[in-house]
Amino acid sequence: MRNVWLVLCAVLLSSPCMAWNGRGHAAIAALAQANLSPATLAQVEVLLRDDLDRYEQPSGRKSLAAVASWPDEIRDVAVKTDPAAYRGWHVRSNQVCGQKLGSCKDGACVDQLIIRYAAVLRDHQQSPRARNEALKWVVHLVGDLHMPLHSGINRNGGSAKVVLEGFDLKPDATFHTVWDGQLLDAALKGWKSGARLESVERLAADAPTQWMIEARDVALHDSYEPLAGFVCSDVRLPEPFVLDAAYQQRSVPVVRQQVERAGLRLAQLLNEALQ
Repeated sequence: MRNVWLVLCAVLLSSPCMAWNGRGHAAIAALAQANLSPATLAQVEVLLRDDLDRYEQPSGRKSLAAVASWPDEIRDVAVKTDPAAYRGWHVRSNQVCGQKLGSCKDGACVDQLIIRYAAVLRDHQQSPRARNEALKWVVHLVGDLHMPLHSGINRNGGSAKVVLEGFDLKPDATFHTVWDGQLLDAALKGWKSGARLESVERLAADAPTQWMIEARDVALHDSYEPLAGFVCSDVRLPEPFVLDAAYQQRSVPVVRQQVERAGLRLAQLLNEALQ
């Protein structure tokens, strides 16, 4: 593996303000970069050559892991003047107990945006800046889509309050933030993925939507069903959700599975889009 974990560690050590969610995005991006073809890697290097940060200043970032959280960074700036900026872009509210997909107004939801930005990457008539930003969106959103609660929710949604056994959580901690944060942290700690992209069939045009449906099912079976008293019904679960040690331990292989799926699929998508 092309020093993927050395790259990841360098990114994390140089970014002390990066949230654990950012660490997950960096892990996925680093795994993807380790599985790019030489030709794709060369194109990625060109697209990142003049990369800009959230303030549209030269960023000096040269790897997918380094730019993986750029969409969160620009949102943090934008919401200071527009609280609705990028609302709904990183998720799709698919009910875990149903088959109907959540709303996606004007195509502004995670799976449709991946499809849109992948098309920009494929189009060499687009400006270098447009393709640079499309690359960063694709890297980030493929990661978001594979985090279970970005693709599937229950009646309580991801905003349900939680108690995480063994942790002193902040008052605003939710089921969603714990899955993106503490549970992700525990799964990544000391873990090195050896996953490699094998020879596979070309991706279908709606592959991101299919990945999202799979992640919705992961949310049902691995995020919600292990909760005490959970059943698929119209009844909201009582809050706070208690996530005991057994629940936390059970989440580790789930998070690792989703990180590997995201990293390898991202690599395949980029290999096809930048061939």
